[in-house]
Amino acid sequence: MVISQIMINNETTFYLGYVEQAIGGGKDPLSPSISISKNGSLAKWRGKLDFLNLRVNDPGLKNYKQEFVNILKKASELGIEVVITLPEYVPMHFEMAPELPPKVPLKPVAETDAPPKKNLYKRPDKLVHFKNCYLALPGILSGNKSYKLLTPEDCFPIIEMAEEYGVKHIIVPVGEPGMFIDPQAEIVFKKSFKTIHESARLLGIKTHIRNGGISSGVFKKLHREFDCGLAYDVGVGQLECDDVLDVYTQYKDQISILFVQQALQGFDKYTGRKDAMESALKDYITAQKDYKAALEENDNEYAEKVLKRYNFALKDYEEASLNKFFNLGLFQNGDLNLVPLLKEVRKDIEAGDLKYVLIEAVPNTRNNDFVLKNVLPGTFTGTF
Repeated sequence: MVISQIMINNETTFYLGYVEQAIGGGKDPLSPSISISKNGSLAKWRGKLDFLNLRVNDPGLKNYKQEFVNILKKASELGIEVVITLPEYVPMHFEMAPELPPKVPLKPVAETDAPPKKNLYKRPDKLVHFKNCYLALPGILSGNKSYKLLTPEDCFPIIEMAEEYGVKHIIVPVGEPGMFIDPQAEIVFKKSFKTIHESARLLGIKTHIRNGGISSGVFKKLHREFDCGLAYDVGVGQLECDDVLDVYTQYKDQISILFVQQALQGFDKYTGRKDAMESALKDYITAQKDYKAALEENDNEYAEKVLKRYNFALKDYEEASLNKFFNLGLFQNGDLNLVPLLKEVRKDIEAGDLKYVLIEAVPNTRNNDFVLKNVLPGTFTGTF
């Protein structure tokens, strides 16, 4: 049994976990990456986590089915439980900009000069951009090419594969922080969710709706009808200006999956990053087209100029994608005071309630220490 687990009447009631969302496209939608695979192997983290939140960014398992299966197999071999999150992103691949030629030194290199430092950075083969996909889109996003509509049919292969490997919990994203579904989108979401929920229920899998883009009133209606859980992300709650402790206390009976991270308040932090990435990607695609056109016209001088712009656009995209405001480590500076929340979780665990606490940040043992210090102080022997 992993140290983070606690047992009441011989039943484990507390699980500590991390995220894996880099299987689709080989890259994490977040930078820096919060995926286990980008921060060491699963085997390395064995003994430090009880479950894995596997985020399947591959609708219909059309492109990365084997990668999905490999993670499920490896987790099973290591005795790590898996909680699935249905697709929220679709990876899009773009040709990588050729590197700029090395600069010619202004003066000849003397034999006594120190050799130039090697650049250990290896440029990836493709630029991977992630398009959001959800079961329903509010009217304001109708026709927006930055989003894709997810269907129940996209989810069935994932649910069936999850059941094959003993998965008992599936998380269903609703939307982006602050972009709440309107009444028409609510009808569309409910219809799709009903189909997904029934498919999962027949296979013995419980569904949990994740906050973000859904009001408390809409969740209450869905819970009454389907008895679904609430997978509550305190970071998303912070972006939507929730009182996260109040929300947890109000819905604690429905919340068995809790995401913890540090974040700054206001969903404009989220939309600002997304808008900057979209703008930078547009510039990148334009530079790519201009560069190819220059090559076709054998205009080497213009191609050289455009190649610089092409690489500057790549750098701009990489800088825009940096996640500075959310998914921060629990021990980092942020607007959230997580201690009262974790102490409330501790009370519920001691009362026998089942809680999966997911650290939604770059994997770091200091995150584990922070949670254990406040949730299971009796098992925490380190210093913080």
